[in-house]
Amino acid sequence: MVWFCYLLRNVLPEFSNLTYNGSTNDPVRRLRQHNKEICGGAKFTSRTHGGWEIYCLMSGFPDHVNALQAEWRFKHCTGVPGPRPKKYCGVAGRIRGLNEVLPLENWTSKSTIDNRTCSFKLHIVKDMVSYLDLSLIPSNIEVIIVDKILPEHYV
Repeated sequence: MVWFCYLLRNVLPEFSNLTYNGSTNDPVRRLRQHNKEICGGAKFTSRTHGGWEIYCLMSGFPDHVNALQAEWRFKHCTGVPGPRPKKYCGVAGRIRGLNEVLPLENWTSKSTIDNRTCSFKLHIVKDMVSYLDLSLIPSNIEVIIVDKILPEHYV
């Protein structure tokens, strides 16, 4: 089974700085849940009544646990629980946080898998790639720049 970590942004003008991150094995279903098309979205995303899109999607996780560890680290890019520093908040800040996270050997202190032994794909929308420092991205992470993240990228 393929596992993904994703970053969402809200495209509605009144919620344009809201973001959310998660992990799933079915991005199509999960995005529909976040947008309240079907039951099961996160409480945080339900308050906007839709407007969510995936703007960054990472695949290649060897198992569910590793994906969950990456999800935690994407949210806590400094490795410390609690609120993120302001520079890592908002749509662009979440991508800036990936500059701290993607070079790591392990997502968390409890990780048993060395990230350098995995082959990851990181799809990112074109308007956000300027916040990603490509010189920091390890060679085992293929960065794919797209106009929009579509279901065909969920492989």
